[in-house]
Amino acid sequence: MTTTFEHLSDEIIISIIEYLTLEEFTSIFGTLNERFSCIIYNHPWTQHRLTIRKMNKDALQAKLTFIEEMKLVSRISSIDICPYSIFRSIEDFCQIQSMKNFRMLRALSLTHITLGEVEAIFTPECLTNLDKLTRVRLIFSLGIEQNDYCRRMEQILARILTHPSLRYFTLNIARSPDFSELNSLSSLEYFEIDYCRFQSLYKLLEFSPNLRHLSARIGIHNDINVELNPTVSMLTSLKLTLSIPAYDQMTTFLKKFPKLQKLHVLTYSLIEPLTFTETWHSFITDHLPVLTRFKRECKVTLDSIGQFVEFFHWPNGWISKDKIVFEGSNYSKITIVNVRY
Repeated sequence: MTTTFEHLSDEIIISIIEYLTLEEFTSIFGTLNERFSCIIYNHPWTQHRLTIRKMNKDALQAKLTFIEEMKLVSRISSIDICPYSIFRSIEDFCQIQSMKNFRMLRALSLTHITLGEVEAIFTPECLTNLDKLTRVRLIFSLGIEQNDYCRRMEQILARILTHPSLRYFTLNIARSPDFSELNSLSSLEYFEIDYCRFQSLYKLLEFSPNLRHLSARIGIHNDINVELNPTVSMLTSLKLTLSIPAYDQMTTFLKKFPKLQKLHVLTYSLIEPLTFTETWHSFITDHLPVLTRFKRECKVTLDSIGQFVEFFHWPNGWISKDKIVFEGSNYSKITIVNVRY
């Protein structure tokens, strides 16, 4: 027997709506009958995703006016604004409709955002209203901004990180933050940063006792002189992207996390020295005793591939899988995944 969309329960229809933007839903199903309209606009369980891409100010005004007239502001649970350089959609959005009015907002993604726009959005009043906000993704513009940039950036990052409901934070920024203004505990559980240094991560971990997953690209090499009590951190999953010169600092950093269960190390240096490869098993045995999954990505010369792969054939229950992709006349990209059951 064939079941039509009209025969589905309200609960199933609502679960489908949650995967679609309002525009996608109306374009797929066309004119809404009375029941669909009730579910979309009036049902207490229904939430919507608002996505804004390439859009001029008039089109943005029309969309936000529609949302306002249909009383959907309180139904928006996710906002994703990704403007192109010719449109300042984030700035225009905030001029038309204050972010603090989206009281049911759970996820916010803002691309090509400026520091001034971040400051205008994440005011104390706005964060107080957004008490359900658990996911934030900020990709900053690469444009040159005014003086006092660093201090202001540190202040706004501290304000966001200490928001009580925040659990997931993705940050893409052109300079490494120091988290120097962070002096209160954060409820953060997942953090991904595109550019930082080890010293910054120590500072973040000091005030993030609930952090379970960390993904970081190390762009600045500096001496590590901060001691972190391993019992402070509950980190279980870690991904590090770095260059070979930071290898010694990485191993010093990893020794702080004996509870680590998953480790992913990606190096972007042109060629991986075999001397850094043969010691992984002994290092994990000595310092990461509960690790169950290890993933390694790097580039290796063609004549070293066999020996490199052999170094990851570990005893004591480890199962190794490898993938080799030829990328140049003298080297290949290798991905190794070792799992212990």
